[in-house]
Amino acid sequence: MKQIITQHGWGLNKHFWDDYKVDFLNNNWHWQDNERGYFSTDNYQATWIKSDSKKEIRMTLCHSYGFHLMQKTILKEATHIVLINSFNNFLPLSNNRNFILRSLKRMEKKIIKGSPKDILKEFIYRSFMPNDINNSFKNIFYKNLESLNKTLLLNDLKQLYINRDFPFFLKKDCKIIFIKSENDLILDNESNNNFLDFLNRTIDKKPILIKLAQQGHCLTNLNLYEILLKTFND
Repeated sequence: MKQIITQHGWGLNKHFWDDYKVDFLNNNWHWQDNERGYFSTDNYQATWIKSDSKKEIRMTLCHSYGFHLMQKTILKEATHIVLINSFNNFLPLSNNRNFILRSLKRMEKKIIKGSPKDILKEFIYRSFMPNDINNSFKNIFYKNLESLNKTLLLNDLKQLYINRDFPFFLKKDCKIIFIKSENDLILDNESNNNFLDFLNRTIDKKPILIKLAQQGHCLTNLNLYEILLKTFND
């Protein structure tokens, strides 16, 4: 049995994955989306389906902050973990740290003062750069802006400037695919690299690094299934 459980990042929802899931479903994968609930009071956390298959694949897709939103129980049982522009600590240790921290604080203040829609629009615009926002996601995103869960959005934003211990709960024999966009305007390169360096030092199977040119923090206009296909059974 081939399964996938996804987790979107901050300010997004499960529809972030809509265009990507089609190819997986067409190739007999069972797909489930976690939903944090930024655009409603609803949230959903998936669980693995029990199977006796000897060649079972349990793959998680985590985008950005989604790695920290994904249940540890799911990650512990995963045979494959795909990390898309992910991080352990969002704030780097270099001189960029103070600049990024001030930016997060400004976003926090604007959300508190009552303009979370404007903050999210700017965030999504920069996340997709240098590309345009995916049209199907854009339509759903703007419609959902009318039902924002401001409290949850703000609480999770504050989590981005908390220092975390490295995630030693990951299985050492888990296959990790580390996808890195080369034009990411949201995640500092140092923060991304620190996470990759840690995984290289601690995981038995070294992460498979996939670099994507002309892609921003949010991926668009690519076939994720084809990109990951050769990693499924290696």
